[in-house]
Amino acid sequence: MTAYEKKVFWIFPLVIAGLSFLFFQLFYPYHLFLKEQIRLFLYTPDYFLSYFNKPAWLASYIGDFLTQFFYLRGGAAILSLIFVLEWLLGAMVLRNLLPSGKVFVWALLLVIADWILHCDTLHSVAVSIGFILTLALFLVYTIASNRWLALISGVVFALIGYWLAGSSFLIFPILVLALDLKKGKVRLPEWLLNGVIVFSIPLASRHHFLLTPIQAFIFPAFNVRSALLPGAFIVALSSVLFLEKIEIRYSRFTNILIPFTFISLLIAGIMTTANFNFEKILSLDGETYFGNTDRVIGLSKQYNLKNKQATYFTNIALARKGVLPEYLLDFYQPFSNGLIPPVTPEESWQSIFVSNEVFFLIGDMNMAQHSAMLGNTFSPYQRSSRMMRRLAEINLVNGDSAAATKYLRILSKTLFHREWADSQLKMIQSSESNNWLTSKRRLLPNSDILRKSNDYLSSLQFLVEQHSDNAVAVDYLLCYLLLNKDLKSFRENYDRYCLKINRPVPKVYAEALLAQLVTDGASQQEALSYSINPETVKWFAEYTRIFEQTSGDINALNKQFAKSYWFYYHFATIQKK
Repeated sequence: MTAYEKKVFWIFPLVIAGLSFLFFQLFYPYHLFLKEQIRLFLYTPDYFLSYFNKPAWLASYIGDFLTQFFYLRGGAAILSLIFVLEWLLGAMVLRNLLPSGKVFVWALLLVIADWILHCDTLHSVAVSIGFILTLALFLVYTIASNRWLALISGVVFALIGYWLAGSSFLIFPILVLALDLKKGKVRLPEWLLNGVIVFSIPLASRHHFLLTPIQAFIFPAFNVRSALLPGAFIVALSSVLFLEKIEIRYSRFTNILIPFTFISLLIAGIMTTANFNFEKILSLDGETYFGNTDRVIGLSKQYNLKNKQATYFTNIALARKGVLPEYLLDFYQPFSNGLIPPVTPEESWQSIFVSNEVFFLIGDMNMAQHSAMLGNTFSPYQRSSRMMRRLAEINLVNGDSAAATKYLRILSKTLFHREWADSQLKMIQSSESNNWLTSKRRLLPNSDILRKSNDYLSSLQFLVEQHSDNAVAVDYLLCYLLLNKDLKSFRENYDRYCLKINRPVPKVYAEALLAQLVTDGASQQEALSYSINPETVKWFAEYTRIFEQTSGDINALNKQFAKSYWFYYHFATIQKK
C-alpha cells in the first residue's frame, strides 16, 4: 500500500462516517424513525424462519435487525457504518480487479449512490446489506487458487448468492468477467455457466416466492431505482478501467476534478431525491408519536406548512393541551380534513398509517382499532411496531386482556419495545390500572351504533352524547362544524355541551357565536348570557364595519383579521390542485 493509499485509507472512512451521520442525524432523522416504525423485528425462531419465505433472507434479516436501531435518536450511526463498509469492500474489490491507485476514491461512488437511495423512505437497509454480501462473496471467490476451485466456488456462489443477498448478486458475473480480463484469459464456458445460473434463478424461483418478474429481479427493494447501487459500482469499475492513463498523465487535475464531481453528484442526488418538506411533516408525526406536544406546536409554527397532514398533527397537539378552539385558526386549516383526514383509496399509505391517532385521542376505540388495522395492512411490510403498540393500547383501554396480551407478548420479543410491553403485561396480571388507563376507560361509550367508517360527524356526535365531559371530543365536534361552516349546528351543540363547562369562551367559539347570534337575531340579553369577552365584540363590530364599507374586500380585512373565524367563514375555499 502506497503512502497515498494509507492516507486515504484513514481519512475517507472518517469523512464518510462524519458527513453521513451529520446529514441523517440533523437534516433527515424522522425518515429513519419511520423506517423503524413500519417494521417489526422479533427475537424468536419462528420470526427468523419467516425470512426463508422470500429470497435475500440473510440480507433481509440483517437489514431489519439494523433497522430496529433507527428507533434511537442516534440511529443515523447505523447508516454511517454501512456506508463505510460499502466503501471499504468496494475499494478492495476494485483493487483486486484493477491496478489504479485511485480505487479508494472511485469506491466513493457506491456510498454516493446508497446515500441518495436512503433518502427514500422505502429504500431498505436490506438492499445495502445485500450489496455488501455480494462484494464479500466475490472477495472470497478471488481466493480460489486454481481453475477447478474457481469453477466450483463460482457455481456454488451463483446458486446461493440470490438466496442470500437478493438482486445485488446479479452483478456477480460481471465481477467474474472483470477478474478474468485482469488475468488476461477469459474462460468463456465457465463465465457463461455462471451468468446463466445467476440470471435464471430469480425467474425460476419467482413462483415459489410469489413474486412478479420485476419483483424477482429487484428484491428486496421496492422499485427499480435500487439498481443505482450496483450500477454505480459498474460505473466506477468502467471509469477506472478507461480513465487509467488520463489519471496518470493529469494526476493533479484529476485529483481535484474527481472529488469535485463526486461532491456535485451527491448534492444533486440529495436535492433530487430527498423530500425535505415531507421530513418536516414526519417531524410533526414523530414528535406526536413520542408524546412531545409542545415540540409539535413549536415546529408547526416554525414551518408554517400549508399541508393537511401537518395540520392534522398540529390539531392533535393543540387538543392534547386543551387549546384547540383557542388557536385553531392560528394554523392552516384545510376545512375538516385537517381534523380527521379521510381514509380513502386516494390517500397515501402514510396518511392511512397515522389515521388512528385522532380516534385514539378522542376516545373512539372502535375506529382507532379499525384505522390501526388498516395502517398495518397498507404499510409496506404489513408488520409495524408502531401499529402493534397502538393495538395493544386500544385493547388495554377496551379491557380485552386476551387481545392486549397477544400484542404485548409480540412486543416483548423486541429490543426497544420490550420494557414497555413487560410493564403492561405485569399490570394486566396484577389487575391494576394507572391514571392514563383509568381516564381513557372512563370515556368509553356505554353502547355502540352502526355507522359508516368515514361518517366522522356521526362518530363525534355519538361520543359526545355518551360522555358530554369528553372535552377533547366536544372540541373536535364543534371545530369540525366550524371548519365546515355549519354555524347553526355549531350553536346548537355549543348550547347543549359547552354552557355547562366552567371556562372562558375560547377565541374561535366566541367569534363564531357572535356571527350566528346576529344571523339568528338574538336579543342583547341572550347574547350577554354567553359571557363573550367585550374586546371580541368590539373586534366583530370593526370587522363588520370594514366588510360592509369595502363590499367584502379581502385585502382590506386580511391584515387585521386573517386569523379570525369571520375571515375564514367569508373567504376560505378549497383549492383544487
